[in-house]
Amino acid sequence: MVPVDVRQLECFIAVAEERHVGRAAARLHMTQPPLTRRISRLEREIGAQLFLRTVTGVELTAAGLVLLEQGYRIVALAENAVERTRLAHAGEAGALSVGYFGSMIFGLVPQVLRAFLRTRPEVRVVIERVTKDVQAEAIRDGRMHLGFSRQYPPEPDLAVRNLVAEPLYVAMPDDHPLLSKPEVRLADIQAERLVLFPSSPRPGFADEIVQLLMRTGGPSRVDAEASDIVTALAYVATAQMCAVVPRSATNVAMPGVVYVPLSDAPAESLSCIYRATETPTLVRAFLDHLDTAGEL
Repeated sequence: MVPVDVRQLECFIAVAEERHVGRAAARLHMTQPPLTRRISRLEREIGAQLFLRTVTGVELTAAGLVLLEQGYRIVALAENAVERTRLAHAGEAGALSVGYFGSMIFGLVPQVLRAFLRTRPEVRVVIERVTKDVQAEAIRDGRMHLGFSRQYPPEPDLAVRNLVAEPLYVAMPDDHPLLSKPEVRLADIQAERLVLFPSSPRPGFADEIVQLLMRTGGPSRVDAEASDIVTALAYVATAQMCAVVPRSATNVAMPGVVYVPLSDAPAESLSCIYRATETPTLVRAFLDHLDTAGEL
């Protein structure tokens, strides 16, 4: 099978629409002889006569009608491919592969991604829950563009950008005695039955909370560990435990659970990680968007 290039099809379509080689040549900004040669070569390559020559011009044969129908589709696909390639080069199209880990999926991550996608409607996003270590490996290998989490350790060839600092809250049962206090401090939950999350990877947010409470007043009472924030809140709702959570987790509406600010707890940073060198165009566009978006 002999391949037909898009320019040949464009010439064929022009002749088919104009029904006249001379008018088609003028439309294509070329002279008539090279256009005639192109059409003749196209007929030889396909092995079918495409036009019938008439006194007033040309008419399509049955084979020409079929090629015209398919030609429109092929040219449109080629134009679309070129346009999408141009947009991808400019960071305005393509797929942005994102990994996340932690409660920020209930707050910051969808917010910043939604705002970015509004400025680039041709971009689609692929989101996956992935631990920090797997994020780093996937970004380094080019299988992922961005990762979102907390407390990223230094990684070769990767850059970390701090996005926002989240205040901490305590999630507690809606009938807990601490709700009568005007404010809740870290010392107030020192003796409470606590559920920590995530249980892995370690060290992580759970270890941060243990150290924070240790500095406040000694060892805390840890009764359970959960793999994620939703499971931790299920412990709070059913087993009368408490959990220290970032602000984004307060968007999770769990029956029987209320959230109270920890008035003396330090804020917890949220970050994104990406390739520091040879940064993909879409990632650069996302970072530029963060620069222009202002405060998160």
